Amino acid sequence: WNRSIGVNITKIDNYVDELAEGVESIFLGGFVTPQVRAGIGDRFPVIYGSSYLRNDQGKVIVGEDGIPLTGAPGVIGRVAPDFLLGANTSLRYKNITLSAVAEWKNGGQMYSGTTGLFDLYGVSKATGEARDRNEVIFPDAVKEDGTPNDIKITGYNNIQAYYTALNNIDESSIVDASFFKMREIALKYQAIKKPKFGLGLNFFARNLLLWTNSPSLDPESSQGNTNMAGAFERFTLPQTSSFGVGVNVQF
Repeated sequence: WNRSIGVNITKIDNYVDELAEGVESIFLGGFVTPQVRAGIGDRFPVIYGSSYLRNDQGKVIVGEDGIPLTGAPGVIGRVAPDFLLGANTSLRYKNITLSAVAEWKNGGQMYSGTTGLFDLYGVSKATGEARDRNEVIFPDAVKEDGTPNDIKITGYNNIQAYYTALNNIDESSIVDASFFKMREIALKYQAIKKPKFGLGLNFFARNLLLWTNSPSLDPESSQGNTNMAGAFERFTLPQTSSFGVGVNVQF
């Protein structure tokens, strides 16, 4: 038996200390709103867009109809993770080797336009549950008088208006980009191993398992230029799993 384990941890904190005189932040990509920006005093990069209106305690404020109110534009998400942890291991017995590679990303946020559009078009899990109950209530919010929100939005048209209003608030599409991913599992069989000739077979599966709080898609399914990577997506194709067989010949 022969076993090996490797672990690496990465933590990078990039802050924007200063920009040109009179410039507080610069546009890196996106739409008119939301955008990916570099802003003075923030970890690089940040997501800028329309926000929820909040009280002094940070609670979202809803109107008389129970729909969240829109606040001033500003920083609505921070992309940089707290850390990345990668691990790899292999186990060899005689001519057979089993190996695996995994990664854990903790922290960080992204703008998921697809998540917002799933809600808008009524094809997300949340909208399905709202239709089944025929009601929806914005959680952990307060009314304009400061009392806890207890306004239940009922009826197809009102629920549709609720999700339409949410889609117009960029912050509603900010999701947690943390994940744990089994990147690869591989099995190798060394059928022949001689001084001048070797023959091996290998089987692999990649992007096999994913655990994440992101409601609709793999957080690595981002788009845009390099400055936007990991920060922004809209109508992005999902990540795919792959399986394969290989033959290795050495001579």
